Amino acid sequence: MGKHRADRPDPDERGVVLLLMAVLVMVLLGVAAMAVDLGWLYWNSIEIQNGADSAALAGVLYEPHQRTEAYDEARAAARENGYRASEVQVVDFTEDPTLVEHDTQLRVTITRSVGTFFMKVFGIGTVNVRRTAVAQYTLPIALGSPGAALGADPFRDYFPGFWLSVQGTWAPKANGDRYGAGCRGSGSGAGCSANSEHRPSLNPGQQSASGGYLYAIEVPPTAGNLGLEIFDGAWYDGDSGSNLTRDNVGDGVPTWFMLYAPDPTPLDTTDNELLCSIRFDPREGGRSDDILGWDDSWDEWDDVVPQSLIGELWADMQTSPLADFRNCSGSWNRGPGIYPLRIMNEHSNSDTGKNKFSLRVRTTGPAATVHGLGDMSAYALPGSGATSNIFLAEVEAKHAGKNLVVELWDVGDSDGGAGDDLSFLAGNGAGAQCAWTSSGGDSGPMGPCIIDTSNGRFNGKLLTITIPIPDAYTCTGLGCWYRIDYRYAGDPHDTTTWTAYVVGDPLRLVR
Repeated sequence: MGKHRADRPDPDERGVVLLLMAVLVMVLLGVAAMAVDLGWLYWNSIEIQNGADSAALAGVLYEPHQRTEAYDEARAAARENGYRASEVQVVDFTEDPTLVEHDTQLRVTITRSVGTFFMKVFGIGTVNVRRTAVAQYTLPIALGSPGAALGADPFRDYFPGFWLSVQGTWAPKANGDRYGAGCRGSGSGAGCSANSEHRPSLNPGQQSASGGYLYAIEVPPTAGNLGLEIFDGAWYDGDSGSNLTRDNVGDGVPTWFMLYAPDPTPLDTTDNELLCSIRFDPREGGRSDDILGWDDSWDEWDDVVPQSLIGELWADMQTSPLADFRNCSGSWNRGPGIYPLRIMNEHSNSDTGKNKFSLRVRTTGPAATVHGLGDMSAYALPGSGATSNIFLAEVEAKHAGKNLVVELWDVGDSDGGAGDDLSFLAGNGAGAQCAWTSSGGDSGPMGPCIIDTSNGRFNGKLLTITIPIPDAYTCTGLGCWYRIDYRYAGDPHDTTTWTAYVVGDPLRLVR
């Protein structure tokens, strides 16, 4: 019998070990190959997601009125990032409301076939990677009106509780114009302390103009023949500086109205075509000589005879023969969208300027609307002992769960003592809840949004109101408009500046 050495592996055992090692190597190689391919696919998924994000953000600026441009810009952005047209799908709310929640959102999906390395051994040569982005662009909150008129129209006996207003370079901020007035506090004139929030009136009548206030004329699809009318755009000679829309000519400065063609960024007019501008000079005499009933009480407008004289105070920017027109094009039809309207007092070396006026727009087909664009200055005049229910801000359903912030500068002035207050209402008429603070140090905790303004409590102060928008908030039409009830016990003389915004990034990815 041969001897068996105990330290020498059995040949059968060696075969089993080699087989196990081979299998283990194959497994390790497979795992490594899978890890490499998964890492490669993950990296590609990030790149594809970035491409979808960029495309959605580039296109959403043009929604909802310029849908063709929205799609083109989204596809162009995807193309610049190396994606073919066949790999890109763009959808908006109009095309498929089941995929997109709001008309200011845009959905972009990019699908790319990504090649593999080691997974080919298992018969997987390519993997389709799909990534989707939904971008949302929130325009500034609409203020003051859901319709085709903004401010009072005595000719049609329409009074929503305020006139529009703008003041000049050397007016005191304490008079109520937060951004138009160049002087801080109650001082006025060229030697005053500067208002740090003042928007200087620069380059009036030119595309590069800045200053004053921007309003939005929103023209829906298929509407045509846009027209804009201005009530009492010029100062007419009056008996006192407090009259309804008149002012002393010696205190007046030219007021400019500049209408721009639409584009997706209405707050930046430097890249918009200037369609028309008009310069109203202060006017001594003129039509107001014939309007003897024109005084500082709304009721007295009814005393004007004939009433047609009031109608003559409307100037049509498109057809009026006024010599003050500048740069007016033959047609304003530039399709749907927001047409920015800049209103500003021309800079003066001495005068303060306190102009009050109204606007209305007209179209054929669907009606256009006109409203403030994020902020506006108004002269509230509900009348002594009266309450005016004023459209404040449009809060759409897409803002559910956020906070509406309202800033009112120098609000609540009247000749009365006690009994003045502001109440804030949701569009359904229910009283809103809010918390508020004042630059004067006052504040109110969260509760029913009724704020006592008696005895000039907020004279020359900023009142900031935060209104939570319920998580389950929904609305349509006029039901989306939050409102203010102004109640005055005495005679009001209340120029104030309204600012409203929803807290959150105006341009953002929501998915």
